[in-house]
Amino acid sequence: MATTVEAAEIIRWSLSRLSGVNGHHDFEHLCRHVAKLRITSNVLPATGPVSAGGDQGRDFESFHTYLAAELPFALGFLALASEDVVVFACTIQRNGLKAKFKNDIDAICTQGTPVDRIYIFATEDIAASLRHNLEEWALDQHRVKLQIIDGLALAELLAEPDLYWIARQYLNLPTELAPQVIEPESDLPEWYIDLRDYWQNNDSNPSNLGDLFDLRHGLRHAIPPGPARADLAGWLALITRLAEQTPVVDVRLHAVYEIVTARYRGTADLRTAESLIRTFMTEFEQSTDPTILFNASVMIQLCSAAAAFGHTDIPLPEILEWIPHLHYHLAGLLSQDWGPNTRAALLQAAAHVALQFDYSDIALQPSDVSLSEIDEQYGHLIEAIDQGTMQQHLDAAPLLDIDEGMQRLVELVELLPDAPAFPIDTVSAIFDLLSPSLLDHPLYRQVCDGFDDAVKRLDGDIAVGERCRQRAQALHKAGNLLGALREFHVAKVNWFHGDTLFGTLRAMANIMDIYCALGMYLAAKKYALAMAAIAQGSLDPSDREFVPIALFSASDQDNLAGAWVSSANLAAIASLAHMNYAPDAVNLDRHQYVLDAVHRQAISTLVAHQTRPDFEPALWEILNQGPTGSLVQARRESLAAMPVRNDEEWMDWLSDKAGAPFSDVGPVRIATFHALGVRWHVHSRNEQNSVLALEDFTSTLQVLLVEFASLDPVVLAQDVDIEIRTYSADERPINTYLTRMDGDRRLWLLHMPAEPERASDAEILMEGSSLHLAFQVLIGNSLLDVEQFSKLMETAADNGLFNNLEVGRPYRELAHFRTQSVPPLAATRYQPLRHPARPNPRKGSQLLEPRSEHGPGYSAAKAQAILTERYELLPDPIRYTVPELLKDNRIRALFQQLRAEGWKDWHLLSVVLSLSVTHRIEAHHGPVTAGRVAELRSLIVAESRRHEEQNDPRISAATITREAMEVGIRAVAVSSLPRWNLTLHHGDTEAEAVMQVLGQRYGFWADDITHPEIFPELSTTDR
Repeated sequence: MATTVEAAEIIRWSLSRLSGVNGHHDFEHLCRHVAKLRITSNVLPATGPVSAGGDQGRDFESFHTYLAAELPFALGFLALASEDVVVFACTIQRNGLKAKFKNDIDAICTQGTPVDRIYIFATEDIAASLRHNLEEWALDQHRVKLQIIDGLALAELLAEPDLYWIARQYLNLPTELAPQVIEPESDLPEWYIDLRDYWQNNDSNPSNLGDLFDLRHGLRHAIPPGPARADLAGWLALITRLAEQTPVVDVRLHAVYEIVTARYRGTADLRTAESLIRTFMTEFEQSTDPTILFNASVMIQLCSAAAAFGHTDIPLPEILEWIPHLHYHLAGLLSQDWGPNTRAALLQAAAHVALQFDYSDIALQPSDVSLSEIDEQYGHLIEAIDQGTMQQHLDAAPLLDIDEGMQRLVELVELLPDAPAFPIDTVSAIFDLLSPSLLDHPLYRQVCDGFDDAVKRLDGDIAVGERCRQRAQALHKAGNLLGALREFHVAKVNWFHGDTLFGTLRAMANIMDIYCALGMYLAAKKYALAMAAIAQGSLDPSDREFVPIALFSASDQDNLAGAWVSSANLAAIASLAHMNYAPDAVNLDRHQYVLDAVHRQAISTLVAHQTRPDFEPALWEILNQGPTGSLVQARRESLAAMPVRNDEEWMDWLSDKAGAPFSDVGPVRIATFHALGVRWHVHSRNEQNSVLALEDFTSTLQVLLVEFASLDPVVLAQDVDIEIRTYSADERPINTYLTRMDGDRRLWLLHMPAEPERASDAEILMEGSSLHLAFQVLIGNSLLDVEQFSKLMETAADNGLFNNLEVGRPYRELAHFRTQSVPPLAATRYQPLRHPARPNPRKGSQLLEPRSEHGPGYSAAKAQAILTERYELLPDPIRYTVPELLKDNRIRALFQQLRAEGWKDWHLLSVVLSLSVTHRIEAHHGPVTAGRVAELRSLIVAESRRHEEQNDPRISAATITREAMEVGIRAVAVSSLPRWNLTLHHGDTEAEAVMQVLGQRYGFWADDITHPEIFPELSTTDR
């Protein structure tokens, strides 16, 4: 794909083609081809802006705009080399025109200066025969080309739709007299027609950054020759109004850049923009935005070219004075500390300033280079770039400061591996095209290799990212959200380059949506906040439009999770970002996401009014911090007809995966969700550091659970309660996690640092980090042994788990939007909505339900081998005990009942053996207590394998009760875990949860084999 072009290289290319330029075209030809740029379809795809659905639109329009700024610079130098002398004359005389014309021509051609061409403009209509006669006479008599443009010709030309702007601007003709565009509307893309119609019929005044980039989509499409160029004046009028009225300096600077490049490329005249240009050059020092400073360098070289053309009245000496001011400002910024992406962009701007063409020793004589010639050269330029022939025409040219420029480029290429969000395409292409001037510099090879390596990385990553995106979309369409999520994660990482950052933002939006669909709302919120941060920090300011979208989404995730106070806070913040960055922000019909968020907040205030009226003042105070308040109030009034509900009815009204409303009020902050058959309940003190730690941990745990859902960690189906506590740097606890059972719930107490430092890759699993603690919780609730779980961790890491967890910045940096150490409504008198029968959420996503197929390591062959061994070994140690017990009618009835309930003979044998061995050990060695299990382990194993002797102690029939059998079978289940490479990581785990896993996934209740009769006293029909 063609990229940007350095001006100095275009100059040399243009000079090399000078011999092929056929002088000046006739005036009519120039006029009629003002809007006729022809670019073959295989040069660049003429897609619309990204917001209209085209992935390549942004690259396309950026390239055209930058190239439009570079081309006049080249043609300005071309004008210096032109030797044609052109004279224009005009007359309003009505009679004696033949003599008048000859006298004027004689006077022009006898002044001592050679003349190549004469244009005569007349207000009267001139007969064709007289015109041709005079043209032949001028050529024969004075060897000069003559063209007479009479009143009729002028009228016809000014009636052309593409040229009517001249009559409107210079003759003050009204807009309503403009002729209709003769090109079929189908030549214009649908997105452009919609955008043009929208802004033409819009009475609002554009003012913010979002408005600017919305208008820019249309403006840039109207710059090249074609049917859209007739709209150029309208787009320019709108953006000029924005530049003149916006109070935000950076918005004005971006707008002026667009105006200047569009006016030069589309009208070949900067005069009407000169006041804005001078304003720009006095205000750019107020900005630290690298994009604005790079644009300043481009504008300087554009204005230099305009001075060469005579397309501006700003004198070249004034223009050249801007260069040292820009250089000084950039040098000052580069002496400060910046992140790698920002520093790389500043280095690019500094290099661009230093490597501009040196005009200082050029004596300018402005030359008339027409718009059609610029269009024609532009077409040749694109063709040469596309065909890779540009450098074949290039020679060295004088540049301002090659040493400075090369030193900045060396710094840049050394920084590129650490600056993924910096777009390298532009600067690497500039360097390639400048290579004839830089080839002999001692730093050339180092810079060249650095760019080559960066481009290879970029091209490879883009290709991988695109393939992942295609697979993700196919999987998503097929309903495989977990597979699609993994592919989107990979695409996100590979697209995380400045040249493809929009792809990363789209991938993150898809990731956020999938986590939300899975009920993992805090993971979704993490990605929403990360998306907002990346869009805010993007070197492409048009990405700012995604900031309010992402923040409103984060607000929605809090709302779904039940954190309705936090949701209102984020909604207010998002509404402020919306007013700053969204195009035509007040027109909410265009921004459905705002209307959706407003509806949710209106519901929140309604629920508060009906169930917690003392919440309302705090909610309205939060919402009124931004434009959200008045919008929510209006929406709330429209909900007046909704019925009055109590706590339980409102909670039933919510979706199954929604958290309890206002779960972020009161002294305890709560986050609850379902995944892998577990109800995860996380809570902390409701204060800023603790809440941020809770959200950090919970978002990490949710990402981890979703990743492990497809890897099958064999999680026990038991409720998990997790308390988060924070500690200061000098109060680190000895143990960062503790756990115990409370009935059928596993309790965890986790300690996290109150102000964690950013961890390196090697430290991401350090003790106390959210990932380390989440792994401890997950493995503690898993039945996989350490070896199997470690393999699962390695697989998850290979799948990109660490990249999935870390999205640019740590969570607590992304979410540190609170300004109060204690959130609103945190007093003990405030309580969330409650349901006496059951809490919300009621269930989780079906895609995160526990597995029902056989577990890891299970096979029918292995099950048969285990059962064969059981039936071989179990009978002998109790060969006298079993017949003795079965003499008891009660025991026979109990065994028959257990068989009917699904017990197998090996179940009965296993429990009887366990009871018998315990009885014998206690008879010889005393009570078998928990503290003595390790001491007696070898004796227990030996006793369970020894053949029973006639005189061995035996259990009595009274020992065999249903309760004893049920306790015994649970012990058997736990003891069978090692056979499947499973283990309990905490010995106090309830056996019921273990039996559930073994029964569902390891055939504990279903598997059996044909075996010899063991209980002949029981009816065979019962077996």
